[in-house]
Amino acid sequence: MESSVVEESNDMDTVQSLKLSQAGARKVLDEALGHAHRLGVHVTVSVVDDAGHLLTFARMDGVELYTIAISQAKARGAALTRFPTGKKSPTGNERTDHHALAITLAAGTDSFVSIPGGVPIFSNKQLVGAIGVSGAGGNDTEIARLCAASFEQ
Repeated sequence: MESSVVEESNDMDTVQSLKLSQAGARKVLDEALGHAHRLGVHVTVSVVDDAGHLLTFARMDGVELYTIAISQAKARGAALTRFPTGKKSPTGNERTDHHALAITLAAGTDSFVSIPGGVPIFSNKQLVGAIGVSGAGGNDTEIARLCAASFEQ
């Protein structure tokens, strides 16, 4: 994935960066719910800002309650690591179960999730947020990737 790029201002003590707006977060959420509906699955979707703070959230009817925490953790993990959640590392290596669990425990379950379905959202090569989808098994990642890719400019 691409790393965050910030533009230096005239004041060398600050940088300018893009932020995901509430309207932008809502567009990502609505698109994810639309994809889920077209696939015939029910999901919980969380959209966070670049620091992992929740901007918007929805749980479709019939989705298990535990998907709330999982979707938020996936979104937060993707934002904080700037890489999709799952067992694949940024270098492309597949982590063993032991390694994925060790990293999760070391980093904290608030920062790292080894379950696929969290994808960072970039705009002009800057991280602006992330989406986490839970409840649709293998479709979680597909829905999240489609929404994140459609947002990139």
